[in-house]
Order: sequence, then structure tokens, then C-alpha cells
Amino acid sequence: MRRSRIVIALIVVVIAIVLQTTVFGAGRIQPLGVAPALVVLVLIGLAPYVEPEYHVLLGFTAGILVDLVGSGTLGLWAMSFTIVAFLAGRLRARYADSIVWSLVAAFTLTLVAQVVYVVVSTLFGQETLGEPNVVAKIVMPAVWNLVLAYPVFWILRYAYAPRDRSWAS
Repeated sequence: MRRSRIVIALIVVVIAIVLQTTVFGAGRIQPLGVAPALVVLVLIGLAPYVEPEYHVLLGFTAGILVDLVGSGTLGLWAMSFTIVAFLAGRLRARYADSIVWSLVAAFTLTLVAQVVYVVVSTLFGQETLGEPNVVAKIVMPAVWNLVLAYPVFWILRYAYAPRDRSWAS
């Protein structure tokens, strides 16, 4: 695997974290009261371009960075993103060339990430399952990721497109 692919993936993940915490952060743009899970969407979109071993490590790194930026318990998002990265790596051959499968994967894996986070955070003493509108907080990020999936996947496809590197062209 070329290092440039991993560096591009890390840069894209950091950009997604910055966008999610600033643009879609608390008190900012949150359509219908819930923000999209942009980092999860980027992790799902990177699966066809990064080898599965590196992709799981990328998911863990993204989760730790989100945990460090947030004020919750350290490791909850890391566990959730690692599971999503593993599943996306396993399913990448199925949705690499099909837009329908990639949309289904974006919706389903975002649901998985939200459910894992809610269950694990409840196990660690946070009253996440007892919050009002917990179902909306689980389902709405998946809906927003479904809406944003095509543009994000298109940008990632463009970032990883092979380039003509000859000087004579």
C-alpha cells in the first residue's frame, strides 16, 4: 500500500472531524435537531481505497480523535468507529462499484455506529438510552448520511482517482 493513500485518508478524516465539531457542532447547523455523522460517512467512503488493516486502524484513530475533541467518555466513539471500519472493510467489494449498495451501506453502518455508541455509553454509566428522543438521535444521523453519501463518495473517488504523472502530457 502506498503511503500517499494513507496520508490522504488521514487528512480527509481530520477534515471530517473538524467539520463535524465546528459546522455541525452543538448550537450550530443541526437540521431537525440532529447533525449528520460525517466522520462515519467518511470512514465508510474510504473503505474501497484503503486496505482493511489500515482501515480499521483509521477507524480507531478517528474515534479517539472524536473522543478527545468531545466531552464524553474516552473510547466510546473509538469502539464504535472501529466496528464500522471493520464492517465497511468486509463489505467494500460489494459497494465499491454500486451506488445503490454504497447508499445502503452508508445508512446501515451509520445506524450500527449510533446503536453501538448508545449501548456502550449506557453500559459505562451515561443515561443515553434514557434520554428523550433517543430513537431520533439514532436514526436521523443515518438519514442525513444517506443524503450526504453521494457527494462525499464522489469527492473521495476524485481524491483517489489515478492521475497521469508524466511530464510530457
